[in-house]
Amino acid sequence: MSTEDKLTTQSKDFLADNAIQNGIKKVEEEKQEIQNLDIELRYTNSELEKIQKLTAILRLAKELFLESVINYVYFLFSEHKESIQKIIDEESENYQAELKQITPIENMSRKDRDRFSGKIRLSPETSDKIEQLDMKDRINECLFVGINLLYKQLVGEFKTVNQEK
Repeated sequence: MSTEDKLTTQSKDFLADNAIQNGIKKVEEEKQEIQNLDIELRYTNSELEKIQKLTAILRLAKELFLESVINYVYFLFSEHKESIQKIIDEESENYQAELKQITPIENMSRKDRDRFSGKIRLSPETSDKIEQLDMKDRINECLFVGINLLYKQLVGEFKTVNQEK
């Protein structure tokens, strides 16, 4: 084999190795992105009650419902940025206050742990919306806000109208 043939073979090997390394890197990045879409959830008592009612009303699986709630908050934020931001801030405080009333997750029985916590894998689109809302580190609060707003819209308004009669 001539020196020129060896160099050609080496450059082909280098290109192949480089392509393989780039492929491996891309797969690892995609795995990381998928892991970033897996979200740990922490529920409050009121949230669990409202989730149960709303999923029954809308006949939606819990995971789809939770993702829809985030999309609802995003929609409201897009349409009413200033007023919804005030509500987000207030409801975030309410979420933190309710969370403090619950036993720390590590001290709960397994049954309660399963009840008050969960996981959801967000779609890339919903994950982008969370980032645009600047709530990537506050997804639980975003859910709390959305669940409360949706509950007021679907159930609370009816209760108010019904009580006035």
